[in-house]
Amino acid sequence: MRYRNPGSGFAIDLGELDEEKKRFFDVARKLFQKNTNWFEFEQLVFSYTSPIFSRSRNRADVVHDPLFKALKDMWLQLGIDQGFVAATTSDERTTETKARSSRSYRTARVGDVASPRKPPLPRRRGR
Repeated sequence: MRYRNPGSGFAIDLGELDEEKKRFFDVARKLFQKNTNWFEFEQLVFSYTSPIFSRSRNRADVVHDPLFKALKDMWLQLGIDQGFVAATTSDERTTETKARSSRSYRTARVGDVASPRKPPLPRRRGR
């Protein structure tokens, strides 16, 4: 069993899924082909009662599961098709993000902070 999305170019082998996960994938694929509402699809597929989360011990198990990757791709494709998610081009996927210039985490000076022109409060003397 193999999943391939011609829109995104994503392909993954789902041959090692157990029967419960295969049935769940078939249900999700039918909903995907019917162009089910994006939010309804998300509710069904990514709820904690779905087979993806039922046997996982931690988040890493879920994220590396081939079924999760296939369902996530379907979910994103539905979001793109229904206008909830912006499609990216191949150029946008390969470009690196621009990092902000680093700035030390020091206390801001009065000149850096927008504040009303009030005189500073007098220092408090020790008791």
